[in-house]
Amino acid sequence: MIDIDKVIREVAKRLNVDKDIVDTVCKHAFKETVETMKSDDDCRDILFNQLFKFKLKRRYKEDKTYKYSSK
Repeated sequence: MIDIDKVIREVAKRLNVDKDIVDTVCKHAFKETVETMKSDDDCRDILFNQLFKFKLKRRYKEDKTYKYSSK
């Protein structure tokens, strides 16, 4: 399986760009997704263009601040 660090090293090497810059660019979309999902007031679905979509369950869309349990 491909590791994100291997991809970052390969892209940085091919483009002759600093590895930290490539790391920031590659991980940006995922960091923004985490922040959106953690937000108490934002309940939009998240679409990664041409890849996949994160959809919140209906109960979280209704009240994302409510603490749900398994029972």
